[in-house]
Amino acid sequence: MKCLALAAAVASLVLLRPLPTETCCMVPKDYAGTIGQSAQEAVMFWNDGREELILRINYRIDGKVPPPSFAWIVTVPNEPDDYAVADADLFREVFEWAQPLVEPPTKSDGKGDLQGPPQAGGLEFGKAVKVGPFDIQPVRALGLQALEGLNAWLEKHGFPTEDPKHMEYFVVNKFTFLCIKVTPAEGKTEVESKGGLPPLRLSFRSDCPYYPLRFSSRQGVFDINLYVFTKQEFDYKASGDSLKRINWAEGGLATNVRVKPGDFPKLLAQEYGKSAFKDEKGEWHLNVLRTFRVNDGNTIAGWKEDIFFRTRT
Repeated sequence: MKCLALAAAVASLVLLRPLPTETCCMVPKDYAGTIGQSAQEAVMFWNDGREELILRINYRIDGKVPPPSFAWIVTVPNEPDDYAVADADLFREVFEWAQPLVEPPTKSDGKGDLQGPPQAGGLEFGKAVKVGPFDIQPVRALGLQALEGLNAWLEKHGFPTEDPKHMEYFVVNKFTFLCIKVTPAEGKTEVESKGGLPPLRLSFRSDCPYYPLRFSSRQGVFDINLYVFTKQEFDYKASGDSLKRINWAEGGLATNVRVKPGDFPKLLAQEYGKSAFKDEKGEWHLNVLRTFRVNDGNTIAGWKEDIFFRTRT
């Protein structure tokens, strides 16, 4: 699959029950409150058809009492072959490590269980996995008929159904839907009303580096902070369309900063040591992409393809 085709194979985030403003955050259909998100963070490693993606979202639930669970759907081009939960402090540590590397120095200082049996409707069910507070059921869509099948599956497990037009892009391109049930912390009967989920690490095949956004067309307006590591240099010109759509603007940060795994901060080094790249000791190119008010102006609903990046060959 070529990079342009991979634009049809991008991941996305969705939390279950539509808000009145038609965002794509959702909670169980019998819950009276709503849920939304304000920010997304990710660490992405990509090389030679393999991606390691660590995702975190910040959410807020508005309701008298938080629900006993909520769901998060991530779509990926190929079913992951490894899942893990990363340390909650990972992004704070990566920020503190990366900022001095990409910020030019100044003159003064110099520096649940959603599993169900296979059923009709054009769906294939992968192996269910539980990591941390996440119960994950991979569901692969095999054609337009999967729209009805996937909605029937969501209905069975107590979640609202999706608009077929919203899902068509992903179903036509045979995405894998990761249906993730977020459960309360041990000893509690309800999820927290707000905060950040533990970072979730996924490992899967992908022809190009990409970030999950197109399925978030009804998420409202949010910020994104991406740490992108690639073996080849990140190609800003070839990635220009995707960068424009996520409201990225060059802010004077250094680009394609060369880093080695031995220089990673502790928590990032731990995740790297568990990844498919753990035996790779050579240099990576680090690029920090910070964007604000994504889905404002150039709205996601109007995109014909998802966010995918290019590297120089």
